[in-house]
Amino acid sequence: MINLWAVISILVASLGLSSSPSFHLPTITITETDSGTQAVLSDKILSADTVAVPFKINNNSMGVKITAEAAAVMDKATGTILWQKNSEEVRSLASITKLMTVMVFLENNPGWNTQVTMDIKDEANGGSPDILRGEVVTVKNLFYTALISSDNNSANALVRSTGIGKEKFLDLMNKKADALGLVNTHFVDVTGLSDYNVSTALEIIDLAQVAFAQEDIREATTHRTYSFQAISGKLHKIHSTNYLLGSYLDISAGKTGHINSAGYCLVAEIDGHDGIEIISVVLGSDTNADRFQDLKALSTWVFENFAWH
Repeated sequence: MINLWAVISILVASLGLSSSPSFHLPTITITETDSGTQAVLSDKILSADTVAVPFKINNNSMGVKITAEAAAVMDKATGTILWQKNSEEVRSLASITKLMTVMVFLENNPGWNTQVTMDIKDEANGGSPDILRGEVVTVKNLFYTALISSDNNSANALVRSTGIGKEKFLDLMNKKADALGLVNTHFVDVTGLSDYNVSTALEIIDLAQVAFAQEDIREATTHRTYSFQAISGKLHKIHSTNYLLGSYLDISAGKTGHINSAGYCLVAEIDGHDGIEIISVVLGSDTNADRFQDLKALSTWVFENFAWH
């Protein structure tokens, strides 16, 4: 008896074809137009030879209603965008900026135990500072405070600790954005307070993926609280601005952002079952609570409506 699968394997090999299975993955794009909301279904072909490939198991569900003006969800392993809404719209990204700030900082770190005295030149309008003028703290404390509570003064002091002037530091941030292929991403300040720090949902996902791959950033952004004593003596307990930490979602990294022009923003990496990881971003949610609900609903919908094989 002829072994049919053996014959097929011989034919595949002789024709130089790959025997690895491939999948057609429907992806959904939500666009807001003058005539209303439009949902467009597109198709992407993925090979399952090296990684688990996501495919949609419920084609009747086009997503969830969210308040965010722009959003996207990416499967981390394959880079596949599973859902998106106005994802190429250029918008202010607020304190998500600090992911780029700390990446450039890490390339110019003067040493975690370097001592910095908080100065008036570090002070920024926006939010209540966690560390006050005149306090002496370590660079590590500045790094954690800038990421966990999104403290703007700490971000400024962190940049100052490198000995690089702010304009040169911004130039390095923009050059790094260019090197990462983030053509719609631009920075004019290191904190995210400027309306003119801009990006798109898709490019923020790319930025976050690179940032979250660095263990120092990943570890810092998973702290719900962080306590330390300043060199000058004061005790501090810093609280995270990311209220999803400790929720039913397994958040492995994340960063919030908010200014009036940006609305409420959040990008996070979420671990699912069997090692599946996604990165979700919501931009321009209506309220602080809405950004967390938007990202929860969107991420949960993806895990419930896609399977990985």
